[in-house]
Amino acid sequence: MLRKIPDKKTLIIFTGGPGTGKSGTSERFLRYLNDPSIEKISYDAIKEKNWDIFGFDDEKQKDRLNWWCLEEFYLTIQKKMWENKTILIEYPFYQRHKPKLQELIDEYHYSAVTIYLYTDMETVYKRGANRDQVDDRHPGHLLNGYHKETYTPKMLESVSRIAPTFEEFVAGIAHKEYNVELGLVIPVDVTDFKTVDYEDIYQKIVDYQKKTK
Repeated sequence: MLRKIPDKKTLIIFTGGPGTGKSGTSERFLRYLNDPSIEKISYDAIKEKNWDIFGFDDEKQKDRLNWWCLEEFYLTIQKKMWENKTILIEYPFYQRHKPKLQELIDEYHYSAVTIYLYTDMETVYKRGANRDQVDDRHPGHLLNGYHKETYTPKMLESVSRIAPTFEEFVAGIAHKEYNVELGLVIPVDVTDFKTVDYEDIYQKIVDYQKKTK
């Protein structure tokens, strides 16, 4: 069944802290909508593409490349807005990202929906620690020196897979407010992914856009 977002010019923002399942939840929401016209733009996918193209030799180069990737991410959103596409983005967006996203929303007269995923700190800590043990992640997430041409899986053997302590994890994200609160804000409890009600999320978007037209 095809479920259309009433306002074609909509930016759907999936955000939340590390371990809240943004990629998986946004993919399941897209499958629920079953609308192939929606454009998904992933900042992580842009980073991984450019890591493979350019590579980096140290943490400083990686940080600089990631900033360029962020600019490409914004430019990609801008292009799709210029084409009047319905757009879905997912990332742990926090207050640093809010002004630019707001600028794009205002410039192209888009309706924004922030789907804020949350759960308790212990749950996201465990999920994040487990994720870093998975070998199918792009190695650029774990290495501070990476070139596709010379990379071998053995390079990961020297990477510490020891997760930060719970206290270190909380301290590292305590200053970040992942709910950027752009447009309609829909908080979603993801303690148990099986209980996420995609119909409820969709209906809230539909009702909001009908009221604001």
